[in-house]
Amino acid sequence: MAFNDIQLVRATEDDAGVLAIVSQRAYEQASEQHGKEAWGPRGYKVAKDHLYYIEKLETYCVLHEEVIIGGIIISENGFDHKELVRIFVDPDFQGKGMASYAFKAVMELSPAKIWTVGNVEWNEKNKKFLESNGFEKMGFINTVPHKTDWYRKVIEPVELPTIAELSTDMKKIVVHGKIIEKAFAREVKSRGSWRTLTVTECTFEDDSGDIVLMMWNEQIRQGSVGDRVRVENGYMKIYRGMRQLNIGKVGKLIKLS
Repeated sequence: MAFNDIQLVRATEDDAGVLAIVSQRAYEQASEQHGKEAWGPRGYKVAKDHLYYIEKLETYCVLHEEVIIGGIIISENGFDHKELVRIFVDPDFQGKGMASYAFKAVMELSPAKIWTVGNVEWNEKNKKFLESNGFEKMGFINTVPHKTDWYRKVIEPVELPTIAELSTDMKKIVVHGKIIEKAFAREVKSRGSWRTLTVTECTFEDDSGDIVLMMWNEQIRQGSVGDRVRVENGYMKIYRGMRQLNIGKVGKLIKLS
C-alpha cells in the first residue's frame, strides 16, 4: 500500500461515530492480542467522547481513499509540549507502517519541541511502535486498572520553570520536583455539583523552593513521599495566602524513573 494514498485531515463532528468504531476495533484487538479482556482508554468506543475531543482538542482522521482508517488526538500541555493522547489504526490496516506515517505527518502539521504519550504497561506492540519513533520511557502513572508507562520524544530541549518561578500567570505548567510531605486525605463537597471528593496536600520541592501540591481523587495514589514526579498541564493559584499547584482534570502526575 502506497503512503500517497493516506491523508491526514482535521476531524469534524460528523466523524465522531466512525472514529469511535475504528477506535474500539483497534483497542479491543490489542487487548485480545495481549491476552487481556476488552479494554481501552476512557471513552474509546463512545461517539460522544470522540465529539468532545474533536471540539476541545486537536483531532485528526487518518484516511485511506477517503475512508477513515484511524485517528490521532493531540493535547497542548504547555511549554511547547504536546501530548499524543490517542493514535489508533483499524486492525485491517495495521502492520503496514500507517501509524508511524501518520505520526510523522501530524508532527509537521502541529509542531512541538517535546512530545509525550502514555502506554498501558502490557501493550508491548505499542511500546515497540513508540520506541521505533524515537520515544523513551521517562516514568509511569499509577492508573487503574492498568499502570500507564509514560514516554517522551525530544525534538528540541526546553527549559522548564523552577518551583520558585511558578506564577498564577502561567498556564499549562510543566515542572519537576520531589514530594517531601503528604497529608492524610480528607473528603470535601464540590461547590459546583455537591459531589463528594477526596483531596490531600503535599509539600512539593526542588532546589529553588517548595509549593503546596494539591492531589484530588485518583491522583492521591499516584504520588508518595520521596517520589520524584513531573506535573504536566498544571495550574497555580493563591489560596488563603499560600501558593498552590493543581494538576486539574486533564493534567498528569508522572512518577519519574
